[in-house]
Amino acid sequence: MIEAAVSLALCALLIYGLDQVIAKATVRALNATSMVAINLVVSLPLYIFIFIGAVLLWGEYLDHLEYVLYGLIGASTARGGFYIFLEALESGVVSMVGSITAAYPALTALLAITFLGERLGLLSCLGISMIIASMVALSFSHGRSAGNVTGFSRSSLLLSLATFFLWGVGAIFIKMALEGLPLIGYLGLYVFVLPPIGFVYLRHKRASWSVFFPKWTVPVIGAIVVAELWQLGYFAETSAVSQGAASLVFPLISAYPIVTILGARVLLSERLSRLDWMILSIVILGIILISVG
Repeated sequence: MIEAAVSLALCALLIYGLDQVIAKATVRALNATSMVAINLVVSLPLYIFIFIGAVLLWGEYLDHLEYVLYGLIGASTARGGFYIFLEALESGVVSMVGSITAAYPALTALLAITFLGERLGLLSCLGISMIIASMVALSFSHGRSAGNVTGFSRSSLLLSLATFFLWGVGAIFIKMALEGLPLIGYLGLYVFVLPPIGFVYLRHKRASWSVFFPKWTVPVIGAIVVAELWQLGYFAETSAVSQGAASLVFPLISAYPIVTILGARVLLSERLSRLDWMILSIVILGIILISVG
């Protein structure tokens, strides 16, 4: 029988993968700054509602300040790392940025085993290694197919490494926070994370207030759907982490680009190369090994 953590991680994998298919199909006309602004407008009311629910139903933040601190660090690194990732993409090439950042679960798994005392079976370790290696290979191969193999700047390298570090280490803090906070308590902390990080990023991009009031177009509607689906996927992800090992959950979820590739093939009629099919087969085998390991 598949563990609940694995089932939730697979749900997050599917949601994130389909979310990216919708993004590819509907939001190409929007830039990263508009996407961040729309995501902030859509997400913040939801997290305010969650925070109020956490206070009313649980209300023990002051009694768990250590775990609140872990949660704030974890949420900040997750969201801040995403914005740095966007910066890396703007100054570098997708192949190298994707390859470096896709390997972050390796750091998470190493830290979880070293500092949290997590233990994984041989089959699970093998499956995790296969998935991480496949994601790095997938990012690099797709970058080459697009012709993006040169011009990787030093700034992009540093930003990519920063994203790798923030996501890899931040995932550990998320796991530590969920050991002392209920899921609703951790998610409620995003009320204190989203506004400062979001506005700092938008100020850095010199965005005007008009970015929060876009015209009601198909790409904008698509961006709202993408933002909502991403939140649903994140809820599934954090639920999985609260019940399972971080060294297993994060590498498993990182395989979501495979769902994106298949979804693009079915819904957008995009072609798959032989390498894509080979990587897909390896990832599926890795998921099976994790499920039975």
